[in-house]
Amino acid sequence: MILNAGNLDTKSIEGVCVGGCVRKLNRMVSAIYDGALANAGLKTSQFSVLVSVANRKQARPAELIKHLELDESTVSRNVERMCARGWLRLVPDADRRSHLIEVTDKGQALIRKCLPAWQKAQTEVSRRLGTDSVAELRSALRKLSARS
Repeated sequence: MILNAGNLDTKSIEGVCVGGCVRKLNRMVSAIYDGALANAGLKTSQFSVLVSVANRKQARPAELIKHLELDESTVSRNVERMCARGWLRLVPDADRRSHLIEVTDKGQALIRKCLPAWQKAQTEVSRRLGTDSVAELRSALRKLSARS
């Protein structure tokens, strides 16, 4: 349904808003993963940063911002907290204008510790959504990522 400004119907907006639906889905899915990772003292957002850095060996903040679709302050805040916990470390970059982020041995051990809990959450979300819905989510992500 398309609404015009003269016929504002908030009930219709709430029912059809893709943004609101995706945000609610994100909160619901994150709650499942956060619950699974809680015993390790880790949030889904932190686990995503750890895995992203680990997959790159070293990452610049700008790479994480682009890859994870996060704003600079969120990446900075998460990396700072994770460095304080000893999961990540900052190392000087050759061009001196930035720094590189690396996963520490403690961070690698944390990833290994979290893998069974992550797999449990992954299985639960996939079971509840169904294979087709998960495939559609991945397809939607690819379509929106291709915008730039």
